[in-house]
Amino acid sequence: MAKAQGSAAAQKPGTDKRDLIVEAALDLFRHYGYRRTSMEDIARAAAVAKGTLYLYFSSKDELFEAICRSLAEQIAEGVSAAEALDLPLEPKLTALMEAKFGFAYRWVLSSPHAAELMESSSRLKTDHFEPVTQQFRNAVLKLIREGTARGELNPKAAGLAPEAAMDALIAAAYGAEKSPDEATFKARLAAIMRMTLRGLRA
Repeated sequence: MAKAQGSAAAQKPGTDKRDLIVEAALDLFRHYGYRRTSMEDIARAAAVAKGTLYLYFSSKDELFEAICRSLAEQIAEGVSAAEALDLPLEPKLTALMEAKFGFAYRWVLSSPHAAELMESSSRLKTDHFEPVTQQFRNAVLKLIREGTARGELNPKAAGLAPEAAMDALIAAAYGAEKSPDEATFKARLAAIMRMTLRGLRA
């Protein structure tokens, strides 16, 4: 059984009870894993009665799906915010990568139970991350096309179509996910973007 601790969410005044439960559950899943965390642990961490917890979520699987839905929505908001930034090409691309991969690193990949959480997510009937992944890919592709139109990038010189250049940039960004901490992650992501874009410069 996980050692349930009072979460920061449970201490926020004015926070919706459902949100308290979701935040407390995510905190426990990150620290102790999905399998080791019980509904009783979650109720204790969220400072609600177990019966109250079941009024909101009938099972741990349903609660985990709500967490995935919430995380996907937050990533989508971050990607939209990065798209709206008035920045040069390289920092804007880096901001997009940070919105997607940085969020995932902060909330999932930095957990010692990341593999279990990812595996649990893959078993869900609905892939809540697919729409935001497509939104993210479209945003990166749009920036590459705009950079090419302005003469800043020349994917064709590297033998790449814009779509292949997008795939290469995203695949390169995945390399930052193995970082030992968030500061290193951000530094590596910026370096990866800088080095990868050199191969696409006009």
